Amino acid sequence: MTDYDKILKNKEKATYDLRALFRSYGYTEFKAGKFEDYELYSENKDFLQNEGILTFTDSNGRLMALKPDVTLSVAKDAEWHPGVTQKIYYDDEVYRMSSYSHDFREIMQTGIECMGDVDLYDECEVVVMAVRSLQLISRDFVLDISHMGVVREVVDGLGLPQPEVKRVLHCLGQKNAHGALSICDEAGVPADASSKLVRLIGAYGSMDKVLTAVKDFVSEEAAAQLSCVRDVLKAEGLDQNVRFDFSVVNEMGYYNGIQFQGFVKKLSKPVIAGGRYDNLMKSMGKKCGAVGFSVSLDALDRLDDAPKNNDVDVLLIYDEETDIRVLTKKIDELRANGRTVLAQRAVPPHITYGELIHA
Repeated sequence: MTDYDKILKNKEKATYDLRALFRSYGYTEFKAGKFEDYELYSENKDFLQNEGILTFTDSNGRLMALKPDVTLSVAKDAEWHPGVTQKIYYDDEVYRMSSYSHDFREIMQTGIECMGDVDLYDECEVVVMAVRSLQLISRDFVLDISHMGVVREVVDGLGLPQPEVKRVLHCLGQKNAHGALSICDEAGVPADASSKLVRLIGAYGSMDKVLTAVKDFVSEEAAAQLSCVRDVLKAEGLDQNVRFDFSVVNEMGYYNGIQFQGFVKKLSKPVIAGGRYDNLMKSMGKKCGAVGFSVSLDALDRLDDAPKNNDVDVLLIYDEETDIRVLTKKIDELRANGRTVLAQRAVPPHITYGELIHA
């Protein structure tokens, strides 16, 4: 039997495992083309949060773009039907700047999208799937959950112009309470409003602890949503590696409601990112709600959870006088025992092997 753990890379194993997970929740596969009309991406650059898009002109003179993201390709065809959601998963190539190498790469990306008449169950289901996805990737992970409605309410209460709002959001993302308070003081923000911001920055950790810390200034709707997510995760036994953390912020023009990022040990950047983004759908003229997440598969090959395997189990050296029939039989015997065998007339440079045998 083939030992696929030795053959497949981390991202390849994760692709198959995640696909099985997504299908088990009734999500169906979505396949997008390799490129779209550039206008789709140029109108939603803030949502992409990406530096640059690769473009070309087709034979009809239209400006096209190599696909930097799958969500927009799904969203443009989303339809509204009361009580119904379209639940899809994808594992597809996108063309974007790598967060590690900082050059354009063809990157394998997988994820899920739930679009349509989205309700609280759908949000909870997506968060549960995010946790289960992280479990498949690594045993040592953390999922940080925020709520953009809470962030928006606190930040809007400061009454700051847009440039200062961006600076405050940056401080929030860095958990920099001192910097945020300095911006508020410079702008003359009332003390009660700025104190809420400072409390929000400091509100991270266990879900119960954070809900208690912010209950007096979080809206009933947001508190109910966060409480429901907490209760579902606890009921599923998935709460141990989950925290509420309002420093998880993104483009407020597109996102609303639950937002989250997932991290695994040994990787500095999030492996999973997602949340509720009804505002993107509205900007595209869609009545639909939407929630989902993506998994950055290109980062997974940087994980080194297991010892590195040799290139081959056996390096078999032969010469011109070796009987080829004997050599072939010897190789078959070794392979029959599950070992990989490389036959050479000399030891190749830059190769690792478990055992050296002379025929």
